[in-house]
Amino acid sequence: LALYCPACPQPGINLPTSWRYDYEKWLVICRYVVDGNFTAQHMHMKMKILEDNVSLADGKGYMVTEGPYQAHIHDSKSTCSNHWAVNATNIQRSNLRATGVGATACARHGCFVPHTVVDFQKGEWHMNMDYSICNAVKYTPEHIGSMLIIYDVACQWSIHFAEWVDQSYHLSLPKGTKILPAVGKFHLSTHKLQCFP
Repeated sequence: LALYCPACPQPGINLPTSWRYDYEKWLVICRYVVDGNFTAQHMHMKMKILEDNVSLADGKGYMVTEGPYQAHIHDSKSTCSNHWAVNATNIQRSNLRATGVGATACARHGCFVPHTVVDFQKGEWHMNMDYSICNAVKYTPEHIGSMLIIYDVACQWSIHFAEWVDQSYHLSLPKGTKILPAVGKFHLSTHKLQCFP
């Protein structure tokens, strides 16, 4: 069981059906924060028969569905090489199935968006977070086409995000979606003025 943030804008639930006419567009926007956690590690299972490792709720909660996610990881390549989140896991971790997790959450209330928690294989790569962000945007209530994405490396991530989505078989965004990237206040001190054109 996974619930979308009950306080975030949802037409027909906590917004009137006439919300487009009653409110300014900037007021009804989905605000998401994206980040990773490197303390949530998962070791390889010591099973003789891999098929015995059965998921109890594959993709039914906050974690993404394993098959499509692994296909996306297999088909993607990351070119980012100079951010701490990417470089932090260059340590030998061959015994780990996942070196951490990444997720997309509601920036207003901190609720995780269902089907957006992804495993990291070796650091926080854009390909991992792209999958999480695309799932969050697709999970967003209908007709809300503007998304504020707050991400510690938004200045790098946003440059090629649309291009990566267009080139991927596994990523998609609803037509007309507008993404507004931002860096959270906590991470601003690690950025330069050139990060914000």
